[in-house]
Amino acid sequence: MRPIPIVSMTLVMAIAAILLPDSAMAEMSKKKQAQYPAKDELPDVNHPLVKKWVAEIDWSKVPKIPIAKAVIPNCPDCPKGKKGVDKNACWWTCDGCVAHDDIEVCPREKAWGLTYDDGPSEETPRLLKKLLQANVTSTFFVVGSRIMEYPETLIQEVKEGHHIGLHTWSHAGMTSLTNEQIVAEIKWAEKIVFDVTGLKTKYWRPPYGDVDNRVRAIVRQMGYKTVIWTKEWDSNDWQIPDKTITNKEVFRNFKWALSTVPKMKGGIITLEHDLFTQTVNVAGPLLDMGMKKGLEPMDIAQCVNDPEPYQNSALLSQKEAAKKPAVAKPDVKPAAVPAKPVTPQAQTPLVAPKAASLPKPDGKVTEDEDIAIKKVQTSGATQIAWSAACLAIVAASALLSL
Repeated sequence: MRPIPIVSMTLVMAIAAILLPDSAMAEMSKKKQAQYPAKDELPDVNHPLVKKWVAEIDWSKVPKIPIAKAVIPNCPDCPKGKKGVDKNACWWTCDGCVAHDDIEVCPREKAWGLTYDDGPSEETPRLLKKLLQANVTSTFFVVGSRIMEYPETLIQEVKEGHHIGLHTWSHAGMTSLTNEQIVAEIKWAEKIVFDVTGLKTKYWRPPYGDVDNRVRAIVRQMGYKTVIWTKEWDSNDWQIPDKTITNKEVFRNFKWALSTVPKMKGGIITLEHDLFTQTVNVAGPLLDMGMKKGLEPMDIAQCVNDPEPYQNSALLSQKEAAKKPAVAKPDVKPAAVPAKPVTPQAQTPLVAPKAASLPKPDGKVTEDEDIAIKKVQTSGATQIAWSAACLAIVAASALLSL
């Protein structure tokens, strides 16, 4: 059975109803795609937005760690011998070093941080159906380039209560990138998620788990928490399409990992993928195996007991609270006359919010949020216009039939 979510499903669905357009409206035209970097390519660091984002980083807080050598976008090769890895780098890829604020386990026993990387894809809806049937939510670490192809699937994930994290723009090994490229990879992915859903992500997973203290220092300043996975809990499903591992081997390895659960002090975080048919094929059986052993699947925000899964969660909660009508207070009566009970007012239906109803904690509205607000308002106006047109057609048809 799924644990009680920190953020109620009602609130998530209400926010989704306000912020998210219909799937037909979410189809990304070539004109809209042109606003973003090319798919699967490193973003241009000379773009005005990238320069603006880079200027917001305090580079005095970023350690001067050498850039790793790699054939981009592949994961870097580790230096030969342990002496080749700088201990001050805390390079997870090559020495398994975990920083104090890296997330690699769930604190509570039997808690299962269920995560899927590399989507959204054409296979993701099939996985979503399985998760819905199992009454389970997870974290999807999404690639910005894939969102350009499947924005409607990202919307479906949010509407069904799943948690969204970043997996960069082009899925390159991060330690092999320049400081400016790291900023561009994160911020472009963040921007497209925000433009499609109105959510500003807070958690990210480095492709290949490739992270060191230089990368961490940069992403921290952008408000991100780094999520890895628990040792021995990589499903290795990503090897199935390459035929370097079979389904049976994946299941056998997972069964062995499950046998270690009674000895663990906390919960686990697993690594799975929703990019290929083969990886989605094993996702359902793996979920069933874990739940039968008593693991409680949940998203990463629930795993770490974070009531605000996004950087703008507080703002979204304020907007939702602002939509609720105030209950009228009863008039003060003399003590001898009992006060009449107040009948609660019915909650008003959710409508597209106006810009003035979206206060920032500092009283300002960022450029991205202003764009998102206008997008919501335009979407609502368009839907109203279509509804009116449809009613007119129906009315005309009725008159002609008389």
